[in-house]
Amino acid sequence: MRIALLQLNAHLGDPEGNGRKLEEAYGEAIAAGAQLVLAPELTIPGYLLEDRLWESGLRRRVEEESLRLAALSGAVPLVFGTARPAPTGRLWNELWWCADGGLRHCARKRVLPSYDVFDEHRYFEPDASAQPLVSYQGQRIGLSICEDLWADPQLGNAPVGYGLDPIADLAAAGATLILNASASPSALGSWLPPGHTAPWAIPSKEAQRRRLLPGLAEKHGVPIAYASRVGAESWLLFDGGSGLALPDGRWQGCESFHEGPLMVDPAAPGQAWRAVDEGPWLRQALVTGIRDNLAKQGLQAVVLGLSGGIDSAVAAALAVEALGPERVLGAALPTRYSSGVSADLAEEQARHLGMGFLRLDADAPFAGFGAALERALPGRAFGLTDENLQSRCRGSLLMALTSEPEIHRRLGTDRVAVLNTGNKSEAATGYFTLYGDGIGAFAPLGDCLKARVYAMARDLGEAVPSGVIERPPTAELRPGQTDETSLLPYAQLDAILGAALEAQRPEEALAEDLALLLDGAALAQARAALPRILGLLRRTEFKRRQLPFAFKVSPKAFGAGRRIPLTAL
Repeated sequence: MRIALLQLNAHLGDPEGNGRKLEEAYGEAIAAGAQLVLAPELTIPGYLLEDRLWESGLRRRVEEESLRLAALSGAVPLVFGTARPAPTGRLWNELWWCADGGLRHCARKRVLPSYDVFDEHRYFEPDASAQPLVSYQGQRIGLSICEDLWADPQLGNAPVGYGLDPIADLAAAGATLILNASASPSALGSWLPPGHTAPWAIPSKEAQRRRLLPGLAEKHGVPIAYASRVGAESWLLFDGGSGLALPDGRWQGCESFHEGPLMVDPAAPGQAWRAVDEGPWLRQALVTGIRDNLAKQGLQAVVLGLSGGIDSAVAAALAVEALGPERVLGAALPTRYSSGVSADLAEEQARHLGMGFLRLDADAPFAGFGAALERALPGRAFGLTDENLQSRCRGSLLMALTSEPEIHRRLGTDRVAVLNTGNKSEAATGYFTLYGDGIGAFAPLGDCLKARVYAMARDLGEAVPSGVIERPPTAELRPGQTDETSLLPYAQLDAILGAALEAQRPEEALAEDLALLLDGAALAQARAALPRILGLLRRTEFKRRQLPFAFKVSPKAFGAGRRIPLTAL
């Protein structure tokens, strides 16, 4: 049986647009010889609409579009995810099997995740009953939805036990083929220094799928076809990863982030699963996040502070790759404490990338603020206030550019946003200025520890000048300032954050954990700094709440998946 797995990039809240995309893909799949077509979870409303799912008008449009698609189905079954109201007032998360002009079978999601970024019990009703099998072309086909796959107590990764296993139930009922429609956000594993391993490290989502899907197919002796969505929705990144797992442990799959049909066949041989390389995956994920978030928010161009530092250089290169150089403008914003080499490196990179570039004098507004403070507070000394003022002057100038007609002319659009350039190591320790370098529509690097930013910079080649990579990172807000003097060398800091934050290791185990990641003087320095770094992580939650959202690329990102009360110290 030739099965088309549709990796689609849905748009939240646009059931008609998603329906048209599904209709077109269905036609293409049939033309390519598909005998069965499987689309992702919640294809029609998009995953996940959150509180818009309570809107009665949107619920009605989702059901109307789903019925329209059912009516146009032909002899080749079209199986897709949608939602309908449940008697409780919440929704059923459903998988519709449509053929010959109507809805023929319906399966409902049985296992609802409510951990990390997931909160499905808020919107959906779980179906307690086992799902019926569908007879088609000599097969007995079981239907399942996303988390239903992950409930296996040995192979799944949910932090809670579900007390039921939908895949085992389908296999026990006699399924000879299992379909799973998913919307599975992806991420890298918890960060480890290159060349190091740790038994407690959290693997990437791709590695988890590599264990889960062939493992379930082998365990139950049943092929499992898995169709998952692609694209970005706010902080979530979906890489697809669709394919067919065979009972012999082999796999038929496609490249990450590919939108379109993948043709698989349980009767055809598979291949060994090819592991994903972290560097190219991360680059493609962040480029997808920038492109999709701008397009889906109705934005078309970005401005960013181009400081000659590593973070802004990587953010600029990714933005140019996502949008094209004509839609990206970098601004150097020097004050009296900026070195001349900073603006020169920024201009060198902008010229190489072909993007727009400006030099704006951020010292003029900084001087004005300083004079106002001096008049009110005669004899005041330079301090943290002045460092923060410089950053806020830069932020104000960047925001000003987004509404300037001349900038609109240069970028070819008035739909312009500031791109935040901060990284996760800074966010974790509060090493950023609110309303200064903390501004922006979103932060593509906001879930990347500094080590991952450096690795990306090296992978980007000539797009990031070597001088940017080689110079010590600095905010240039006072004479002689460097990040690592203010914080901790990033190798030690990221080792702590990779274990404590991303792998969620218990605080009492961290000193021992660090011995797997560091040695010698670096280990001693990291252990001595543990109380200070963990204190910063706890005390700066209020600052992180005011940051632009970041694309989730690690097992534990700041934002919806990490809910820390501001008053719980």
